[in-house]
Amino acid sequence: MNQSIDSRLSHGFAGTTGLRPVIASLLSGARKMLALWYERSRQRRDLARLDDRLLRDIGLDRATVELEIAKPFWRP
Repeated sequence: MNQSIDSRLSHGFAGTTGLRPVIASLLSGARKMLALWYERSRQRRDLARLDDRLLRDIGLDRATVELEIAKPFWRP
C-alpha cells in the first residue's frame, strides 16, 4: 500500500481532527444563543407581569410593553 494511504488508515482520515474545534465552536455558539433566547423570553415574561404603577416607576408605558412582549424570543 501507498505510505500516504497507510498513514490515513492508521491515524484516521486527514482533516477530521480539524473538525473538532469547529464543532466545539458551533456547539458553544448554539449554547450561547439558546441562553440568550431563554433570558430574553424570561425578561419579557417578567415585564408582562408588572402593573402600570411599576411600569411608570421604570419609565415605561403599557403600549411599549405590549410591543416588546409581542416579539418572538429570537428577536432583540
